[in-house]
Amino acid sequence: GFAGGGGRGHRGAEVKVVIADDEPQARERLRALLAAQDGVELVAEVGDGHAALHAAAEHGADLVLLDIAMPGIDGLEAARHLAAFDPRPAVVFCTAYDAHALSAFEAAAVDYLVKPVRLERLQAALERARTFTLGREREDRAPASAPTCVRACAGACG
Repeated sequence: GFAGGGGRGHRGAEVKVVIADDEPQARERLRALLAAQDGVELVAEVGDGHAALHAAAEHGADLVLLDIAMPGIDGLEAARHLAAFDPRPAVVFCTAYDAHALSAFEAAAVDYLVKPVRLERLQAALERARTFTLGREREDRAPASAPTCVRACAGACG
């Protein structure tokens, strides 16, 4: 399993995170940085945008850490599909290129981290994601609707 947090209590407050990056070393670095954070549960690690959509839907992710340059569905396209999820997860791009920043925010990202990701920047991004998630919960307390996720994934596959 990917359960992070080592049973530190306050489970209800944990942010469920999916890491999507085609570079194993980048995933490993993010995993290590997340492991040091309270209130974070790593629910999946995947190597492409299509798998990111499925993992986010399956685990009800609160936050998806997305690389932009990935095979198949890239991070920007995956973010556009994630925006259709209900509830919508926060998206933070983690990329080696800062040239994509404008596109990232057009894709409704809550933050944009340039690799190698620094702990302070990841902590700030987690805080933004928590704020986003709390706002989302206040907007709509209804449970996740599977058909929305299925439609979003089907749109990505089609």
